[in-house]
Amino acid sequence: MTDATERWARSATLEAWNLVRTMLDNLTTVVLEDAETQLEMIEGLRVLARVTALCSELMVDSDPELPWFFGMTTLDRYVAGPNPDGVYHLCTIDGTRRYRIVGHRGTVTYLGFQILAGTGMQPRRMAGHVSDRDLAIAPDGSFSLVLAEKEPDASELGDATWVRIPDDASAIVVRQYSTDLDAESLATYEIAPLETPGVRPVPTDEAIAAQLTAMAWTIAKLTTMHRTIMPELLGDPNRFVTAEASAIGSSDSTPDNLYMIGTFRLRPDEAVVVDVTPPDTRFWNLTISNIWHECIDVRRRRSSVTNTAAVRRPDGTVRFVLAAADPGVPNWLDTAARHRGFMIFRWLDNPSAPSVSTRVVAVADVAGLP
Repeated sequence: MTDATERWARSATLEAWNLVRTMLDNLTTVVLEDAETQLEMIEGLRVLARVTALCSELMVDSDPELPWFFGMTTLDRYVAGPNPDGVYHLCTIDGTRRYRIVGHRGTVTYLGFQILAGTGMQPRRMAGHVSDRDLAIAPDGSFSLVLAEKEPDASELGDATWVRIPDDASAIVVRQYSTDLDAESLATYEIAPLETPGVRPVPTDEAIAAQLTAMAWTIAKLTTMHRTIMPELLGDPNRFVTAEASAIGSSDSTPDNLYMIGTFRLRPDEAVVVDVTPPDTRFWNLTISNIWHECIDVRRRRSSVTNTAAVRRPDGTVRFVLAAADPGVPNWLDTAARHRGFMIFRWLDNPSAPSVSTRVVAVADVAGLP
């Protein structure tokens, strides 16, 4: 131990920072152990770097007294199994405080506000959910929410919708889903405290240590989703199973979505052919991701297809083809040289699970299938 290290040996912040460092080392080992190819190893380490950046924003760059919404995805960061046909924002809050959200609905297909609760080392849980169908939307498209543990009086609430939050509320996640991002306008929203915050206190050893500790464990959670969310699918590829939102985790999904999840495993000359009769719901998509639950090259490759973009067959069914090479048919999803990964259907408004059939065929044979 150097003199400088010994000088700060009793610092909770230094101890927490060492936890972050240890966690990164341990997760590096996870990547090296679980990767089957050099490509998976490279992507796994990149995912670890991207998750670390996200968790720094989530846990360290936050101010619950004066919060703001920030993007959980970027033009290149689509980690932790997001919907690439959507937009995610998050802000941290303090359940003992009160907030007002004002916004405009836009024309995006779906908008939902999820309240998460749990502080410190407690597991996060969903403590509330408000979808666009719950919002009181004015004729001009505007809306307002008040988040508080107790209902505000009429003069303070105004025309806003009151959302009850528990005293351990810790974050708001906003999801927007779009069937066609080029044709729809996204919702806009801002958050402000109802009480004017004071001067931000000087950082304390205890406070920063808590943030870094939470950062370390959140990095671990988001980097190991392939081990914690239905990992048995990795050993039973090329088929789908139905998963309620609760099976994925209430903090990672919402109750108005039905998920069907599977994995694919293919040789370079093989394809997974997926046939489905989609339910009549306003949004659904099929997305593929790599083994680390990272969407595949969203800006340059087609790794997701929505209900608007999908080409239907004459009988109303939809056939998807997952392959590394273009089979020359509609609804091709490009695995981009990944020999395995995850495939996820999202069905909005929680319909009954449709029947989905899968089969593995040679890419060269796809175009001739009936």
